[in-house]
Amino acid sequence: MSSIIIITVLISTFIHATWNFLIKKSQHPYEYVQLLAVISGLVSLPFAIFFLISESFTFLGIFLSLLSGFIHVFYFYFLGTAYKKGDLSFVYPIARGTAVALVPLYGLFIMRESVTSISLIGVFVVFVGIIILGNIRHIRLVDSNNLLLSLIVGLTVSIYTIVDKYAVSLINPIFVFSVSSFVGGFLSITLIDKRVSHFYNVAKKNLQIVLLISILSAIAYPMVLYAYKYSSVSLVAPLREISTATAAILGIIFLKETLTFYKSIGILLIVIGAILISL
Repeated sequence: MSSIIIITVLISTFIHATWNFLIKKSQHPYEYVQLLAVISGLVSLPFAIFFLISESFTFLGIFLSLLSGFIHVFYFYFLGTAYKKGDLSFVYPIARGTAVALVPLYGLFIMRESVTSISLIGVFVVFVGIIILGNIRHIRLVDSNNLLLSLIVGLTVSIYTIVDKYAVSLINPIFVFSVSSFVGGFLSITLIDKRVSHFYNVAKKNLQIVLLISILSAIAYPMVLYAYKYSSVSLVAPLREISTATAAILGIIFLKETLTFYKSIGILLIVIGAILISL
């Protein structure tokens, strides 16, 4: 994996963890996730149109972008619900850990990507670190609904990741982001939740923070999509999960979540795994 891809992904992970932290810190985590999707899609729309006009594309790429948006409907809904009910340092690691386990399998066996043994070890170390960070020991004590929500989020992440990988090979990554994000958030609000006026009021009263997290999202994920375009999704997807460690650290520092021995080990393993993937 090239240095520029590694740097791009690492910058993206910090931005990603930051908006996740801001959402968890807020009083409206469920609403913010959906609003972020809609507004970040709109923010990036002018750039998406520009690249659509100026670069070559295929209609299959447009279709895959829309398909990613449909999958994001479930992602945003379940992520928002999980944030509303669960501890950030539990929900986030389990959800992302599930994706870390599944995406490399898709990449290796479906997309036939070539990955070195050292990198595969790194992927496994990241996965173990994420699970430890989520405190696997007390999963049996956690409400089963919270655990199920976290696993569903991870499954949707793994599916839209593979769809996005195919899409960016056919059309500009910013277009993929703009369409999938807007469609996912808009359909989630209008068809699943249906409280359109409620979301409007939340956005109106908290416009600054909603705009901030939306802009952060519009910067972070397109960076990852560009990495998918020029590198192996089997490695990029696990590498970006260093944001899990960042989110946990932010939760510990600012939300006063408890720093345990297991969280410390989990964070350390994620960093070591990321280094192995980068070799």
